[in-house]
Amino acid sequence: MKFIRKRIIRPIVILLIIIVPIVLFAKGSFSFTFATSKGDYAEVMREGVTSGDARIVDIAMLGAHDAFSHNITTASAVDPGEPEDSLVRNATLDKFADGIFVRLAKAQKSGTDQLLQAGVRYFDVRLSYYEDEWYTKHALISDRLSAYLDGMIAFLDANPGEFVIFDMQHVYLGTATWTDLFDFLGTYEVGGKSLLDFVNHDPLTEELGELTYDGVTAGGAKAGVVMLANVASEAALPYHYNRGNGDTAIINIRSLWHNTSDTATLLAGIREEYDYLNETVIYRDILRVNQAQKTGALTQSDLWDTIFGWSLLDMANNSNNKLVHEADFADWLTVMPIFMVDFADSPNGDFNTLANEAFIAYNQTL
Repeated sequence: MKFIRKRIIRPIVILLIIIVPIVLFAKGSFSFTFATSKGDYAEVMREGVTSGDARIVDIAMLGAHDAFSHNITTASAVDPGEPEDSLVRNATLDKFADGIFVRLAKAQKSGTDQLLQAGVRYFDVRLSYYEDEWYTKHALISDRLSAYLDGMIAFLDANPGEFVIFDMQHVYLGTATWTDLFDFLGTYEVGGKSLLDFVNHDPLTEELGELTYDGVTAGGAKAGVVMLANVASEAALPYHYNRGNGDTAIINIRSLWHNTSDTATLLAGIREEYDYLNETVIYRDILRVNQAQKTGALTQSDLWDTIFGWSLLDMANNSNNKLVHEADFADWLTVMPIFMVDFADSPNGDFNTLANEAFIAYNQTL
């Protein structure tokens, strides 16, 4: 028995001694996943939404969590909006373990144009005013916001009948103001058009729950944008809905974070949220997001999954495939029509294709 223990246990211990430091402290943004889905869903809304009276809050779609994070690297600066006690601000960890910060911050592998082509229509947007410009971020700075707007504006201009939800969930203003941000969104142009040129409805007079596909897309003749931000809409800021930040009775979106890297725990959380929303009517007139992404956590039961999941991208590549094959996946859409994930164009098990085909089929019933 001693011989067997030595032959089995010793190699395992040695392997862990070698692997764990590499996984935890290796520099660089290497990921085990390399490919992306080649699906073409540039007209996913036109194919699916057959009734112009379909409400925007009921339309099923693919969402990209931390949508504008694909350019995060080990050279990325720390987001100025990060708390002073944030781990990414730890100089020692940054020196030896910046690789793991990248792997747990980079949630998408593709830029805006590729995500739109892959059917993404809900964009979880995080911004910071940094060095006198607007940047995208997720703990670390990714790229200038303009770099992501380029593809989005060009896509919308070329695809009437499509629309996106632009949800500015986290914004660090720094020395800027909300007016500054919306001024930028209204003046940064591609081909003579800005993102705000695609807001075809009036958030000041139309409730979010009343918005229809025809209202947002001018009867399918134009592409549209529905915007949310954590600030009240007013005459000076007339382009968005207040998403609700806990300090106001106004709530225009429900998006429950499950905060786990464990598949069984994530599934249990999704099903519990489905049951809750299926039994109540108070959220029927707002956007309802199924937060189906995993979270990298270096604590307690999530430690193993996080370390050996390697990165948000790799965890998502496996998790997305499993979720879309769940027997009750189509049922989730009835109460949580926005299905939001990391690595939204992940190829494993034809996830992206299966998900978009499910959205199209569901939207045809509205």
